[in-house]
Amino acid sequence: MTETANEQIADTLEKTPFISELVKNQLVLKLTSILIMILIGLVFLKIARKLIDKLIESERSGKIANKSKIKTAGNLLYSIIKTIVVFVVLIGILDGLGINTSALIATAGVGGLAIAFASQSIISDFIKGAFIIIDDKIRVGEWIQTASAEGEVEELNLRTTKIRDFNGSIHIIPNSQIEKVQNFNRGPAKSDVSFRLSYDTDLRTAKEIIEKVSKELKNTEYKKDFIEDFSFFEINSFDEFSYKVRMLAEVKAGSQWAIARKARELIKLEMEKRGIKASLVGYETNEKI
Repeated sequence: MTETANEQIADTLEKTPFISELVKNQLVLKLTSILIMILIGLVFLKIARKLIDKLIESERSGKIANKSKIKTAGNLLYSIIKTIVVFVVLIGILDGLGINTSALIATAGVGGLAIAFASQSIISDFIKGAFIIIDDKIRVGEWIQTASAEGEVEELNLRTTKIRDFNGSIHIIPNSQIEKVQNFNRGPAKSDVSFRLSYDTDLRTAKEIIEKVSKELKNTEYKKDFIEDFSFFEINSFDEFSYKVRMLAEVKAGSQWAIARKARELIKLEMEKRGIKASLVGYETNEKI
């Protein structure tokens, strides 16, 4: 049978109403099944999003106070679910179109293995990011020091961590580089303030200033942040014309720097009231924010 004859037979079959209708029905069936799979995937993702959001809200309303960790973990879970759903729907669509997905998956597996070897640092970032979230090492909004950067955690995801420093600069750090973390927002913190007094100001006056400032701080917006009030800690050093007094308070994490700034302001005002000359007084500043 010649090629021309084959073409004539095919053309005749296409013009046959039954065959033509069958082909159309098959095409409509495939398109319908594809649309149904996409719709099922979208509905499943919407339900998953609502369930995760509901879980997050229930945890927030309970005794667990780590809102940022819960939210980050929820977003991570949704991303994993979304990736799986998209993959399953895509495979279903390709199967519906008659494409051999087994061979495609095998090829993708080999290609994925090659990519994995070529991008080990990226994989390391993702694995480390997952452990940072699971281990609750850092949270969004906390002030930390890590990987030669110090500042407030602005964003935490599987690939990178973004830290905003005191000057406003943003540090984007791959998670694989986050090894040692100094977190300033976990547990009670020490508010540390030092100030200098001339030698003609006795130590009793220094302790009176500390006590007065401590009482005044309890009448400010920071009164609920104190765990232990300021008290005299030590004479830190002796210089040619002055000695340095150090006082400490135990406060809620994150409030230590603001309280220290306010304390220095009140110390200066108290010294002015007592007639202690500012020219003989210096202040030590070591604040994070």
